[in-house]
Amino acid sequence: MQSLITAPAMMQELHSNLRSTTLRFRAGQLIFDEGQKATRWYEVIQGTVRTCRFHMDGHRHLTGFFFSGDVFGADYGNYGTAAEAVTDVIVRCYRVGDITDDSTPKPQLDEAVSILFRAMSTAQRYLFIMGHRTASERLAAFLLCLKQQANDDPNIFVPMSRSDIADFLGLTVHTVSRTFTDLARRGLIEINGRNSVIITDNAGLCRLAGEYQDSMTPDVDTDIHLATDLCLGELSAA
Repeated sequence: MQSLITAPAMMQELHSNLRSTTLRFRAGQLIFDEGQKATRWYEVIQGTVRTCRFHMDGHRHLTGFFFSGDVFGADYGNYGTAAEAVTDVIVRCYRVGDITDDSTPKPQLDEAVSILFRAMSTAQRYLFIMGHRTASERLAAFLLCLKQQANDDPNIFVPMSRSDIADFLGLTVHTVSRTFTDLARRGLIEINGRNSVIITDNAGLCRLAGEYQDSMTPDVDTDIHLATDLCLGELSAA
């Protein structure tokens, strides 16, 4: 697979404690290819990235969307997917060797682990979406994830095409378009052009997705189990 645009601009920098490179890609440009050696992993600073796999018959299976703050490409050995820019994007790139080297200072290692945990969180988000069975449930869950990504702003920017959404949710483009229309007819959303959706009934959308309205936001007051405290080393053994 070839990149659609010329090579991205690069700028060496030291972000926090962890050395990184800032890369800029145009919409449609390839970031890395499936099967390529996984020597780096990436954090989205601005824009939207999609990952996908290609079957032998040429069919594309879209595996995820990544937004500001998301981490992708944290694969072992070789990349299991290709990554492409949906919009113009800025990503921060980290070398795998910087966190596998035994001499890596602890502040840098701690930051790297924190970023990789964000990669795991993103993976869990997509397991949540794909665990839904009907088209309406999947699209509702997908829109709720976009809303969460937009800091719970009900006015959602939808940068990807209906074709990309259909590919990701395992639906046809016709089904996705029909389901958008159905959700609007039921008063759950308002469609404001191809790339904008307003959630007008958040509780109703949550019920459709099988989620409590506040389940997308962690309860900061929830007590941590004693065993977890011990595992984290925050309590000393008696």
